[in-house]
Amino acid sequence: MKKNLFIIFLMVTALLQQVVAQDRSISGRVTDASSGQGLPGVTVLVKGTTVGVSTDTDGSFSLNAPASATTLTFSSIGYLTIERTIGNASTINVQLATDTRQLEEVVVTGLATSIKRSNLANAVTTISAKELVGSTRPVTVDAALNGKVVGANISQTSGAPGGGVAIQLRGISSLTGGTQPLYIIDGVYAVNAEVGNGAGAAAFSAAASTTAGRSTQDNPVNRLADLNPNDIESIEVLKGSSAAAIYGTRANAGVIIIKTKRGVAGQTRVSFNQDLGFAKAWNLLGKEDWTNEKIDLKYTGARATLEKQRLADAQASGQVYDYEKQIFGNTAFLRNTSLSVSGGSEKTKFYVAGTSTDEGGIVNRTGFKRNSVRANLDQKIGERIDIGITSSFIRSQNRRGFTGNDNRGVSLGYTLGYLPSYAQLQPNEAGIFPDNPYGGDNPLAIVERAVNEENTNRTVQAVNGTLRILENESSSLRLAVQGGIDYSNSDAILALPADLQSQRNLPNPGAVRVLKNQFFNYNLQGFLVYDWRLGETINLTSQVGTVRLGLDRNLSFSQGQNLAPGEPLTPNRSSLVTQEVELGSERDIGHVAQQEVNFNDQIIATAGVRFDKSSRNGDPNKYYAFPKASLAVNIAKFGFFDLPSVNLVKLRAAYGETGAPGFFGSTFSPLVNTSTGGRVGFLPSTLVGNPDIGPERATEFETGVDLAFLESRITLEATYYNKVAKDLVNSFVLAPSTGVTSIRAFPVGDLQNRGLELSLGITPIRSENFNWVSTTQYWFNRTEVTRIVVPAFNTGLGFGSGFGRNVFTLGESPSRWYGTPTSAVDNPNNPSFLTRYEEAQPRFQMSFLNNFTLFKNVEVSFLLHWRKDSYTSNLSRLLQDEGGTTKDWSQDDDNNGVVNGLQRQTLPAREYIQNSGYVRLREASIYYSVPASIRTAIFKDFVRNIRIGASGNNLLTWTDYVGYDPEVSNFGATSNGAQVDVSSFPNTRRVFFHLSLDF
Repeated sequence: MKKNLFIIFLMVTALLQQVVAQDRSISGRVTDASSGQGLPGVTVLVKGTTVGVSTDTDGSFSLNAPASATTLTFSSIGYLTIERTIGNASTINVQLATDTRQLEEVVVTGLATSIKRSNLANAVTTISAKELVGSTRPVTVDAALNGKVVGANISQTSGAPGGGVAIQLRGISSLTGGTQPLYIIDGVYAVNAEVGNGAGAAAFSAAASTTAGRSTQDNPVNRLADLNPNDIESIEVLKGSSAAAIYGTRANAGVIIIKTKRGVAGQTRVSFNQDLGFAKAWNLLGKEDWTNEKIDLKYTGARATLEKQRLADAQASGQVYDYEKQIFGNTAFLRNTSLSVSGGSEKTKFYVAGTSTDEGGIVNRTGFKRNSVRANLDQKIGERIDIGITSSFIRSQNRRGFTGNDNRGVSLGYTLGYLPSYAQLQPNEAGIFPDNPYGGDNPLAIVERAVNEENTNRTVQAVNGTLRILENESSSLRLAVQGGIDYSNSDAILALPADLQSQRNLPNPGAVRVLKNQFFNYNLQGFLVYDWRLGETINLTSQVGTVRLGLDRNLSFSQGQNLAPGEPLTPNRSSLVTQEVELGSERDIGHVAQQEVNFNDQIIATAGVRFDKSSRNGDPNKYYAFPKASLAVNIAKFGFFDLPSVNLVKLRAAYGETGAPGFFGSTFSPLVNTSTGGRVGFLPSTLVGNPDIGPERATEFETGVDLAFLESRITLEATYYNKVAKDLVNSFVLAPSTGVTSIRAFPVGDLQNRGLELSLGITPIRSENFNWVSTTQYWFNRTEVTRIVVPAFNTGLGFGSGFGRNVFTLGESPSRWYGTPTSAVDNPNNPSFLTRYEEAQPRFQMSFLNNFTLFKNVEVSFLLHWRKDSYTSNLSRLLQDEGGTTKDWSQDDDNNGVVNGLQRQTLPAREYIQNSGYVRLREASIYYSVPASIRTAIFKDFVRNIRIGASGNNLLTWTDYVGYDPEVSNFGATSNGAQVDVSSFPNTRRVFFHLSLDF
């Protein structure tokens, strides 16, 4: 019996020793090599096993490693992956260096799969949260991308807070559609429509030809302004068809994929951020003081005598004003407050955040407010099911006033051009504004009494799930499903009271318009993804799936004219009421198949195809194919190229096709509301649809090389692309004998975009007390019409040949300017033989981004952006010349006896087609992180990080452009009219002070 007990004792002891030997406890901390701050969410993995953990909010970790374990691997997006030998150590502390090229970063290549950047065959730009908001606070997400995306031409459509932004990726892809790419937010196909409110309609500023509806001159905002930049984790930009082909029929203008922040397993982390700042117009046009001699040049006869008396009275009473400064020279106050809580376990992770933004405008009673809440949840159910939920709600308010083009004297900039400084327009003690004797309305009264407001409630909801059906050593099969909605409901009001000067002489004075815009966008998709292996070196990923997209819109307004005096401002207090409702419904269905082959991370090939049908095509049941193929060869990973200083030498090439279905109404002929003999009815329109219309298409071939040396301290990405947009749709005018005026959507030809994109990343210094990371980008695009099946025609939305217009003609860019004078010896394809001027697209663009870290606590950064030789049709100075208010109006620069202000009004289009190129200090910042020793001495462990700083946007601009801003324009996100400037809302210089606390 004792012998048996002794044997059992020995066996138990041996087993315990084996268990103990198998369970080695290893702990440590992972920090940023440049700042010394702890890094949360770093994956710590026992090499060769599935044993691993994620670091907590302080960068700490602890795990049990098998006895056979020899190495730990540390990896995190944005940092270089490193390995550390375990040896006999029980504590391992490591520092991760920033991966300036982000070779281990995961990039989307399919609707349900991704790939390491080092294996990617396309030039995909990735913007991290730090790059997006780590330097300064942007108003909107798209504005924050300016100067950071190689291959993008970005311009503001209004300088007003929250104003619209137009993004054009790799040139022109449509003549009638917008430039805006497709936005995907956490898998949801987002609504980013620019919807005019009618501010340019005849009842208001009459800027456009429309009498009642909406126009491109309404200074609309795009709905991406609703999204809170603080919620974003990263942005991927698929710039061309070769990368975006997997998104098919909606991807002609590129795709921007936005991923919001999610929870990380570990200790709960609370972050608080407070930003306070101010904004001022970075440039005003200025004024020239008046004299009797100047009045004699501007006026004659009794009018000159009257103006001299007005000038004398104003000077005697000291009532000479700078009205431009009074309206545009104010200081706007800015505030941004955010609070987030994140954390969880390996099973459940959460991220909850709320943000409040309040940005005032430099014009009184203008501004932008946004309040948002977000809750993202990730849950593992058992070993095979993962579920992710994304939920957000945004409430935004935009007050943008009346600026831009005008034919009634309502626009502020338009009226200011004609207003002499001695005009008496200040309100009296009762608050009543006098009339403006120089035309239009009193701009001070417009600021105080005109209404242009919009409130939007928006929710973006998404659910994704993954079911791992099969898992073994050589293969795995999973089902990935996803669904989401984007619903927005906007209420807007425009109002001009009947007693305003601009309204009193109208047949029906006083106008008010109440609008309601509703968008409901949804998408559903399901994919089977099969990962499998052939031998030891070939890994394959196969995926098949289907996608269903839907968009319902309800755009309506009720407009009243002949408005009764007093409040409230509503259409039911008007005798003439106009109502309009636009209902639209779109349905797209796509089927996708894609195969990826990876030979030992040395050769990576991908081929796929998407078949789409859309209700916007002439035949809604016809499928169109959008194929793609790519090849990447990592030469540095072959045995014959084994140099320790070389991280990456990759050759790549890709081809893809995308589409853009016809615009709403392109396939049918509308009915026109009419009245005959007092009876209301409908007649067929003379503008007919095209029932055979198909999608506009784009094909693109892209090739390039990626290089990385010295642990990625030097990186280079070079890309050449050739993108051809086919079957471009435009209205086609028919002969009168046909009985109709034109076809709404007719394929008129093709155009080609070719360009070069270069991105050079350098880390000149990487030391314990000083770190310097620099990125230089260079890009250009050239556009040319390669096929035309109709006579040459004017495109764009300019104001006639005297100020410049664009032409669609063989061998030219449709964004090139043409204008007076005429020349009979010019190109016969040039309508009216107009003079050929420069191109609206820039000759090239460059950006220079630098980040410095000093003593691990001080961070300094700046971004310079150079746009070379981009030409804009600028009428802002013309208005001042006509009004005699230009600051150099009385000067005679060429000594010909005619003052500048009079001479410029007689010049041809050359005077107005101006170079709007610039060099701009787009962002600059300095931050200080309080050292841990000081922080813990004051707050112990309750506060984990304290960061204070200051930053600015648009701090300095060097340009020869004569206007409020070289990148602000009138016509919104239109393909070819985005560079026309008439008295736009001035852009601003913004300065912030920041405080960030982590608990």
